[in-house]
Parts: sequence; C-alpha cells; structure tokens
Amino acid sequence: MMTVLRLVDTPMRTVIAVIALSVPAPVVAQFADLANLSEVEQVWLDEHAWFGLPSAENVLIRQGYVISYDTLRRVPRWVAYHVTPAYREVPAREGAFDRFRTDPNVPNPVVPGDYDGLFAARGYARGHLAPYAVMGGDRDGDDRLAEDDDDDARTVFEANSMSNMAPQHHQGFNGSGGLWSHLERWIQDDLVLEGGNKVWVYAGTVFGLGVPETVGPDEDIQVPPMFFKIVVLDDPDPDVETPVVLAFLFPHQRVRHGEIENFLVSVDVVEALTGLDFFMGVGEILEDRDTFENWVGFW
Repeated sequence: MMTVLRLVDTPMRTVIAVIALSVPAPVVAQFADLANLSEVEQVWLDEHAWFGLPSAENVLIRQGYVISYDTLRRVPRWVAYHVTPAYREVPAREGAFDRFRTDPNVPNPVVPGDYDGLFAARGYARGHLAPYAVMGGDRDGDDRLAEDDDDDARTVFEANSMSNMAPQHHQGFNGSGGLWSHLERWIQDDLVLEGGNKVWVYAGTVFGLGVPETVGPDEDIQVPPMFFKIVVLDDPDPDVETPVVLAFLFPHQRVRHGEIENFLVSVDVVEALTGLDFFMGVGEILEDRDTFENWVGFW
C-alpha cells in the first residue's frame, strides 16, 4: 500500500530537570494511506505528481511541490513540481524570501548553518531540487501574490526549506552557466514562457554503490555524485498521443562541459540507477526509448 508523509507540527521542547537542559523532542513521522488524504493534500498531489509517484517513502505533499526525503543521506530522493507561466511570478530573493529554513516535518533535519563554510572550503552551495523561480503565482486565487499574501508566501518559503536542498557545486553545476542551472532556465523560459507548454518535472539525486563524499558539521550530509531531471511536456503537438518525455542524467560537474542535450538518456536508465518507478499512473510510456530522439523531434 502506498503511503505519504502528512505534514505535522513540531513538538514543543521538553525540559529535562536532571541535567537542566532544554532539548527538542524527536519528530514523529505520521504516515497515512493515500486514499485518506485531506482534500487540500489531494489537490496538491494531483497537480505536482500528475504522472504518478515514483516511490512512496517519506513523502511530503506541499503547495509548491511533492518531495520524497532521504533521511539517511539527508537530501531529497526526488521532488515533483508543475511549472506554469504564473508560477514564475516570484518575489525578489531578499529579506524573508532569501532565508533558508529548517524543515520541522522531517526527523534529524538539516539546518541552514550545516552548510556554513562549504562554499569557501569545497565550492558547494545549498542546491534547490525544486527551484525558487517557479514557486510564485497566485496559488489561492485571491488576486494577491506572495509579498501581500501569507498563503502564497508559504509556497515561496517552501522552496528554501532545507529538505529541498542537496550539496551542489556552485561554479560548475548549479550556478549561472552550470548544467543544472541551464536546464532549469531552459524549462522555465523556453518551454513554458516562450513555448506555452504544460510542463511537469521530476528531479532527484543519484547515488551509486561507492562511498559518497559527505559534508556538514557531522560529515553526514551525502553529496550526490549524479542528479536527474525528467521533464514531461503534455500535448506539445496535437498529433502526438502521449506526452513528450526528456530524461536528463547529469554527472555532478565541478567544471561545466557539454550541453544539456548531451546528457539525455532513457527513463529506464534513471530507474535502474535510482530504484524509482516513473509514470505508474498514466499507462504505457516508452520508458526504454532514448529521449534524445524526442529532443531531435522537437528542437
């Protein structure tokens, strides 16, 4: 049975009189049958994971995205999010909107300070899996945006939740000009704003059998050696019966080389490396097809 992690409030601190210290009580994960989701959770799940959940472990359903969090590696396993032109209307990253936030809904949460000094020492930044740039828009339909609306501000704050972060090399990968950044901008600008496409994205981390690099004060945040993005375009051409799928598999580059289309693979390759299962909810999709063929067909 597939389950999903329901959002829970952070327990209050418990005073231990013997040692006279205040320590946070452990976060208890509350799992629920997907059939018993609240109405709001179901709406968010249907929007962002329109093509099904790739796995059902440690899932958080949020207004801006759906995420599966890896509690062992302390990074996302995958995120799913919908991109529309309206969602590109985000506030400037300043003040409260520039603040990284500890996630109260995961056990042993990463805190923003766990990344302090990493950029100077190793070149790593807090890398968003669901990007800040698509967490905007008037999600509740009240004609107000995040700057003037607490509900829409929450969606923007979700982008900067530390559970949505993985260590990413800034200069060669997630910064301006890096492959991860380039693909995000191509999706947002070329596919959505200019192309008018309906786009859904699955993005995630890839770990092999070896021992990954670790970072953080306790050296227990694992650095993914690879990342993936699966991009789904619904009805880009009225003559195409099934969605167009592009599956990108990126090595975690320190120095940018190659173009995004050089890293297109089949969905089956991503599944084999991650153990995930995509498109369970939409019937037959050609998962074994090298998605570079789709790229050549449309771009």
